[in-house]
Amino acid sequence: MTAEKNLFKNTFFLYLMQIANYVFPLLTFPYLTRVLGTEKYGIVVFANAVMAYFMLFLEFGFILSATNLCSQYRDDKRKLGNITFGVINAKIMLAAFGVIVLIICCKFVKTFSEQKTFFYLSYFGTVLNIFLPDYLFRGIEKMSILTYRVIFSKFVYTAIIFALIHKSDDYFFVPLATIGGATVSVLLTWGNICKKKYIEFVKVSLKDSLYYLKQAAAFFISRIAVSMYTTLNTVLLGLKFPNAELALYGTSNNITNMCRSMLSPVSDSIYPYMVKNKNYRLVKKLILIFEPVVIAGCIILYFLAPIVIRIVCGEGYDGSIPVLRSMLPLIIISLPTYLGGYPLLGALGKIKIANTSVIVGSIFHIIGLLCLYFTNMMNFISVPLLTFATECVVFSIRCVAIVKEMRRSI
Repeated sequence: MTAEKNLFKNTFFLYLMQIANYVFPLLTFPYLTRVLGTEKYGIVVFANAVMAYFMLFLEFGFILSATNLCSQYRDDKRKLGNITFGVINAKIMLAAFGVIVLIICCKFVKTFSEQKTFFYLSYFGTVLNIFLPDYLFRGIEKMSILTYRVIFSKFVYTAIIFALIHKSDDYFFVPLATIGGATVSVLLTWGNICKKKYIEFVKVSLKDSLYYLKQAAAFFISRIAVSMYTTLNTVLLGLKFPNAELALYGTSNNITNMCRSMLSPVSDSIYPYMVKNKNYRLVKKLILIFEPVVIAGCIILYFLAPIVIRIVCGEGYDGSIPVLRSMLPLIIISLPTYLGGYPLLGALGKIKIANTSVIVGSIFHIIGLLCLYFTNMMNFISVPLLTFATECVVFSIRCVAIVKEMRRSI
């Protein structure tokens, strides 16, 4: 199979996986907003934002660094085994530190202590994901395995949601559904690894695990910087506003993230391909094909926002309409920002610039958040607009670097 055909196949499976990530939440998201109500759904929104940080910490940039390594050693099963188990061991160490942080938060922060059981259950579901070596399958370009696993685990999660949650007090079953889906994912993944023998089972030293941790550190800094202008918004708003009001922001943010997630397979699938083949013209083609469709879709969504919110969320969420509209520019800028990052700058040997761009962006965003806070202008409209400005800063830095590098190579 040619590199281009393999790229197409992996992109197809990534989109199939994203469709699963899109369809199943479209079933559970409207159900939860209606059954739980704004108060309890606000708790879920805040907990999910916090767990996103823990997930980010546990991933520690391995999805990029380990994917790169697995792509380089795709024909060496022993080395792939060393990478896989070395990364898992490193994540276990990170998970142990994470639980200490969570215990401290649940003891001293009121927002956490009031729902500490909910947070502990949510963390357990998050920790289970450390045993999912997605970087392995991305690196060896076997995306079909990830796709089938995600679809089945999402089905389990959705089934638990509908089977156990029937009133607002049942919100505790949300993290249990996550645990159920994650458990199925782990069992299916390792069953497939053992059956297909993608790797050799090897003993990994502490030195190896620390080496992989060090390799991922630069990517982690970049990813934590990105979270400063994504997940941090929800956490800070959750600390300032009541749960019922946060639910209005959370619903809009979920819809926006669903739309943005439909673009990420293009970037995810092309990353290992670009590292190997450096087909720069393909990036230009992808932007010319997809970006006009994205812009048209956002214009339509702007006018249909009231209908979309009422259909998806039900009664009591009309306050989400202006919030959703303020988030639409984030969808428009997503694709060129994604492609200009690790796929293109990585292929050009300028990973540091990709990392630097988000660090600069996070500094810009934090300064903006402080300005909004001290001028009492932090709200559900100003924060998304600030986030868009931050994304523009990141995109501009990457764009300038790409143009300079391209001119240098001519």
